[in-house]
Amino acid sequence: MLFPRLPLSLFILGLLACTPERTDSGPPEQEIPPADVSERLGRGQVRAGPVLDEAALFGGIAAEGQLGDFKIYNEQVQFIVQGAREGSYTSWQGGAVIDADLVRPEGQPGRDMIDDWTFVAGTGHMMAPERVWVVDDGSGSGRALIRAEGPETPLDYVVGFFENPEMVPDLGLWFSIDFALEPDSWLLEVTTTVSATDQDVSLQLGDIVLGSKELAKVWIPGLGLGSEATGSFPWGALVGKRNEHALALMAPAGVELSPHLALGFMGSLLLTVSGFEDAISIEEGSSATITRYYALGPDPAALSDEWLATTDQTTELVEGLVEAPDGPVEGARVSVLLDGAPYTMTFTDAAGLFSVAVPTGHEVQLVADGGGPALHSDLPDGAGSYGPHGAESTRSQALSSMADGAEPIPLARGRGWTSGQSPLQLAQPGTLQLSADDGLPFEARISWAESHDSGSGDTVQGSPSGYAALAWARDGQVELPLEPGAYSLLAWRGVRHELQQQSFTIEAGQTSSLDVILEESYRLDDWLSGDPHMHAAPSPDGSISMADRLVVAAGQGIQVHFGTDHDHVVDYKPLLQPLGLDEHMASTISCEMSPIMRGHLNLHVLEPDPTAINGGAWLWWSNLVDSTSEEFESINEKLDDPIIQVNHPMDGLASLAGWSPGLVQRGEYWCDAFHAVEVMNGGDHGEAVEFWMDLLVRGLVSSPVGVSDSHGYIGSSGLSLTWLGVDTGDPASLEPSQVEDALREGRTIASLGPFLDMSISPGSTISVPATLEVEVLAPSWIVVEQLHLLENGAVVQSVDGSEASFELDPDDDAVYLVEATSNTSMSPLSGYLPWAISGPLLFDVDADGWQAPEPALEVHY
Repeated sequence: MLFPRLPLSLFILGLLACTPERTDSGPPEQEIPPADVSERLGRGQVRAGPVLDEAALFGGIAAEGQLGDFKIYNEQVQFIVQGAREGSYTSWQGGAVIDADLVRPEGQPGRDMIDDWTFVAGTGHMMAPERVWVVDDGSGSGRALIRAEGPETPLDYVVGFFENPEMVPDLGLWFSIDFALEPDSWLLEVTTTVSATDQDVSLQLGDIVLGSKELAKVWIPGLGLGSEATGSFPWGALVGKRNEHALALMAPAGVELSPHLALGFMGSLLLTVSGFEDAISIEEGSSATITRYYALGPDPAALSDEWLATTDQTTELVEGLVEAPDGPVEGARVSVLLDGAPYTMTFTDAAGLFSVAVPTGHEVQLVADGGGPALHSDLPDGAGSYGPHGAESTRSQALSSMADGAEPIPLARGRGWTSGQSPLQLAQPGTLQLSADDGLPFEARISWAESHDSGSGDTVQGSPSGYAALAWARDGQVELPLEPGAYSLLAWRGVRHELQQQSFTIEAGQTSSLDVILEESYRLDDWLSGDPHMHAAPSPDGSISMADRLVVAAGQGIQVHFGTDHDHVVDYKPLLQPLGLDEHMASTISCEMSPIMRGHLNLHVLEPDPTAINGGAWLWWSNLVDSTSEEFESINEKLDDPIIQVNHPMDGLASLAGWSPGLVQRGEYWCDAFHAVEVMNGGDHGEAVEFWMDLLVRGLVSSPVGVSDSHGYIGSSGLSLTWLGVDTGDPASLEPSQVEDALREGRTIASLGPFLDMSISPGSTISVPATLEVEVLAPSWIVVEQLHLLENGAVVQSVDGSEASFELDPDDDAVYLVEATSNTSMSPLSGYLPWAISGPLLFDVDADGWQAPEPALEVHY
C-alpha cells in the first residue's frame, strides 16, 4: 500500500513526536504513515520502515524476516532488523540485524547468510528490546534511522552451554541501539549506548556475527581467507564462496577490534566474526557509547574502499584485467596482498576488470582465483538458497529457482589460480560431461593424474577434500568445467552398486564426454538405506546447503534422508520435487538436540511448528534441567514422545554419565528412555558397540544405528549408514510411521557397507529353536570375510565367507546379534574396512516374556 508524502513541516513535527526519551510508557506514537519498504530505490535515496508486505523481504539460506520486523535500505543494500519478538537461530532477542543482502535484480533469489548479528556486552549481556521503531524513514532527511531499546537479558546459549545461570548475572544494564544508513553507502552505522542503572560495571562491548558456514568463509586483513582472528584487527568479513556478497564488521577510525576470549567457544563451533573493544568502566547512573559499521557489499573491496574513505586514510588505486586465452574473465576473485599479507579481495566485472583502493606505502601483490569451490551439485544456473525460517514467498521463490533457474551470480570456475609473474592470467577451461543411461543420481570424484598445486588457503578456495572437483548428478547427467590436464574419475552410487574408475584428459575449450556405468548388485523389497544423523544449513556448523545435502545424499545411494540439524526442526520434503529426487528419496523430519553437558540426542519423526523458535525444537539453552531424566520427560512432553537416539555415546551420554560395564556412576546425567544408539559414527565403531551390547544384555533393548554425522559434502556419508526394515523398497511410498516402527522395534542393521540378508528379521522375538540363515549382499568392491554369531554379547560361532547358517537353541533367554567383519578395505573409494551388526534377536525360551540374561544396570547418584 502506498501512502501520500506529507509536507516537510508535518514530517518534522511527526519526527519530533516519535523520538522518545527513555520511559516505560510503551512504543512511541507513529505520527506519519510508514514508508513502503517494498519499493525499489534509486541513487541518492534511503528508506526505513516496518515490513507490512512480504514483498519487502528477501530470501536466503538464513533468512528469517517476518511481517512486523523493520527494513532499512538504499539502492544497493538492505537489512532487516528484528522487531520486539522472539526469533530463531542461536539468540531469540530482537532489536538486531537478522537478514542482510544486496538489493538484487528482479527475479534473482535473495542470498542472506546471517544467522545472527548482534551486540553483546561482557560474557553474554544482550538487549531484550521493549520497543523497536523508525526514528527517521529517510525520505526527507536523507538518513534513515531505526532505534531499539530495552533492558538486559542473558545470551541463553552461554548460560545453557555451562548449565550455569550465574554465568551472566543481571547487572541492571539498559541498551539503546541506533541503526543508521545513508544513500549509496555499503555501511550501516550502528551506535550502541549502554547505561549502568544499578551499579558500577566494567565490560567489553562489541558484536558477534554468526554466518552461514555453507555459504561463506571468514576473511581477516593480514590473515586472509578461512582464518580466525588471533589479535586485533580493523575489520573482519565473511565472503560468499560463490561470490554471493561480502559482509563485514568494521571499526571507526582509530579503533581496533579483537575477538572476545570468553566467547571463543562460539568461534570454535560456528562461523563467526566477533569484534570487541577494550573493557571500559561505566559508573552507576552513567552511560558509554560505541560506534561501528555493519558493512555489506558485492565483495570485500567495496567495503574496504568505503572504510578507507570513512577513516580518512591516504590511498592509491590498484587496477587490473583478469583474462584467459578465451578472453576477459568475469567473476574471478583477486586477492590483494600488502607486504605479503592478505589485505582485501575483489571480484572482476563483466569485462574482467577490477579496481581497489589500498593504503599507500606498501608493496602490492595480486593473486587471481578462477577455480571456484569445485563443488558441482547439478542445480540450474541461478538457483537460490532455501532456508527454513524465511517468509513463505521467499521460500517459494527459492524452490522455483531450483527447478527453473534464475539470473546467476557471476563466478569463474574451472580456471585455476595464478600468482607471481602472471598474476592475472587464468586458464581456459574444458568441459567434462558425465552421463548414466539409467538416469539415476550418482557421485563423481575427480582427481588430478599428477601432483597439482591447489593454491594457498589464505587467498584461494583450493580443492575440496583433496580432489580436483566433486560432482553429483540428479538425473544421470552432469557437466562441469575443469582446467586442462589429465584426470581420473571415480563414480559411485552407494553400497548397492558397482563403481567405475576411468582416466581422461581435458583440453581447453573442448568437451570430454564419458559414459557412467554403475551396475546394480542387488535390490531389496523390504529395506531402505538411511543415514539417521547428517547436517546441513540449519545447523550452525553445517557446511552444505539443504538442497545440496539432498542431492549429495541421493548421489551416494541414501534412500531415507534424516534432517538432524542442531536444535532446529526442519522439513526438507518441499525440496524433493523441485530437485527431481522425489522418486529416489524420502526425507524424515528430525532434530539433533545438542546440550554440551548432557550429550547429544537425535529426535526422529517430528512435525515442525512454523510459529515457534527454530521450528519448535526443544531448546536446551532455555530449558535448564536438574537431571537427564527430567530432560527426557520435558522432550517427550513438548514433542509428543519422539524416537530418541543416543548420539556418539562415548562422547556423550555414556561418558558424561560415567558408564562402565554394568555401572553408571553419575545417575543425574543418565536416562535409559531411548530407542536407538549410534553404535557407529563416521565409520568409527568399537566402544559404542560395547556400550550398546552391555545395555542389551541388561534388558535395555534398543536399535543399533550407523551414521555418518556428516556436516559437509563427503566423508563417510553413503558408507556409514543404517538399513531400515520398513516393509518397502520404494522410497516414494514410505510413510513416517514405517520409519518410526523400524527404529522402535529394532528392525535395523548398522552398516559400513554390506547388507545382512537374515532369514529371521532383526527385532524379532522367537521362542523355539531355529536356524538363522545369513547372506551378505554387497558389490564386488565390498568384501566381507567373516560372519559372527553373538550370544549375550559374546561371539559363540564364526564362519569364514559371506554366507552362514547359525543354530539358535539356548538353555535360557538370550539376545543374539549377527556381525560381519573384514580385513579388506573398500578401496579405491575408502580405506574403511567393511562391517555390519544386526538389530537384536530376542530368544524367549518359555514364551513367558523375555528376561535379560544379565543383572540390571547399577545406577549411582
